[in-house]
Amino acid sequence: MMNYKRIDDKIYISVDKGEFINQKLLEVSEIESLTSGWISGLGAISDVEIAYYDIDEKIYVKKIYDEDYELLSLTGNVTLLDQKPFIHTHISFSDTRFNAYGGHLFDAKVIAACELLILASPYKLNRKLNCNIGLSLWDL
Repeated sequence: MMNYKRIDDKIYISVDKGEFINQKLLEVSEIESLTSGWISGLGAISDVEIAYYDIDEKIYVKKIYDEDYELLSLTGNVTLLDQKPFIHTHISFSDTRFNAYGGHLFDAKVIAACELLILASPYKLNRKLNCNIGLSLWDL
């Protein structure tokens, strides 16, 4: 069951325990045929896979955090890559000792609740490969 509600340009999403954040964002973006939008959220998570981008090697260096964490802030966007919705998110989260971590989010599993908001835009925003950087960036 998809647990979200759209009101005008705002899409409110409640991600259930055991579901993955970016996977859910992609599902909603596909159902709503989004072409661009801004994402924010908070919640409680585990199995967090984040990374930083090594600009010299042109690769993401990944790390997995498998304990339970407080999702302090999730921000990102939905755009189009190869004419399909593409989710790009960054995350900050903390452990039980209040240490904070963050980076580019590949995905994270919800352990209690996660509340997300997409501010949808009618603008069709595509991504295009920037060969110098090695990433698909906004094609404005």
